[in-house]
Amino acid sequence: MPQQVEVQDRAKRINLALQGGGSHGAFAWGVLDRLFEDGRIAVEGIVGTSAGAMNAAVAAYGLTLGGNEGARSALRRFWGDRGRTRALVDYAAIMAGPVKKPGQP
Repeated sequence: MPQQVEVQDRAKRINLALQGGGSHGAFAWGVLDRLFEDGRIAVEGIVGTSAGAMNAAVAAYGLTLGGNEGARSALRRFWGDRGRTRALVDYAAIMAGPVKKPGQP
C-alpha cells in the first residue's frame, strides 16, 4: 500500500469535465477506465452533464471507496448493469409490438 500512495503523490493531478449524450457516456467510460488504470494520473475533480454526470458520480463514488481501482470497478458495474437493462427494454418493446403514430388505425 505505501507504494500506491507514493505513486499517487507523484501523479499528474487533473480535473475532468465530461459531456453528455448516451453514446458519449459509454465511450467516456472506456477513456476513464484507461485514465484510472494509468498510475501516472490522479483525478482530483470530476464533473459532467447528462451521461457525463452519471459517469462523474459513479467514478467519484468509486474513488472514495477504493481509489482508481474502486472507480474502475464502480464504472464497470454501472455500465454492465445498463447493458443488461437495455436488453430487457428492447425485449419488452419487441413483445409489445409496433408503436402506432397518433391518428393511425
